[in-house]
Amino acid sequence: MMLRTEGGEMRVTPEEIAAFYRQAIWGGQYETGSLLPRAVDVAEQFAADRKTVLDAYRQLAEEGLVEVKRRAGTVVTYKAPMRWLGAERYSRSRRARGVPAFAADREASGQPWRRTDQTPTVQRVAASPDVAAALSLPVGTEVIERARLVRDADGRPTQSLTSWYRVSEVENTAIEMTTVGTAGAGGGYSVLDDLGLGPTAVTEELWPRMPLPGEAALLELPSSVPVIDFTRWARHNDYVVEYARGLYVGPRFRWTYTVPIPD
Repeated sequence: MMLRTEGGEMRVTPEEIAAFYRQAIWGGQYETGSLLPRAVDVAEQFAADRKTVLDAYRQLAEEGLVEVKRRAGTVVTYKAPMRWLGAERYSRSRRARGVPAFAADREASGQPWRRTDQTPTVQRVAASPDVAAALSLPVGTEVIERARLVRDADGRPTQSLTSWYRVSEVENTAIEMTTVGTAGAGGGYSVLDDLGLGPTAVTEELWPRMPLPGEAALLELPSSVPVIDFTRWARHNDYVVEYARGLYVGPRFRWTYTVPIPD
């Protein structure tokens, strides 16, 4: 742990102690329901005062990682991250069963889900340069934008995702018209299946970073929690049928991919 110099003395800060235990919790060293060490013991270990440790523990409580209980101690409340299934979450067999991508992650993680865990906002907008490039349209062309905020069973946001589609392909379908829960039984991709445009391949880019203030507010996070900046191109054969951008709460997912190895 890095120490900072203050008045000629080396002192650890609440942020550094919080970072130490945050990483330990995320790494599985402390399971849900277990106790963090007593503040007095941590203070002795790191040559800090007790108030510094209590301030660190309060930071962790604000992040939803622990709950400080009088007499009981500091209890870890962080739950093991969900499995993020990669390409398997988009399988045609799953969406034929009425399981959209976000729900596939929940099922693989043994967690419940409801269609209304996803809150959509749908509108027609002018294509930005990146949307236009992805969909091979002139900049400013009207497209259908479907934005979703997804919450877990405890009501905490886990991800936000916005998809864009060509108006000519999905107008007046469930992708545009459904404003409660998922679009179609298996999500938007099941709607594209019915249109003969079901995705046959998906390209994704992931970029871990710290959230901007507006992003932290949307996902109800303190600024100390990282997010995964996510971009997706869904193709029917070589034709892009959906372009999507989103944010995932980093510590709430464990990313798992199984892909064929090319010759």
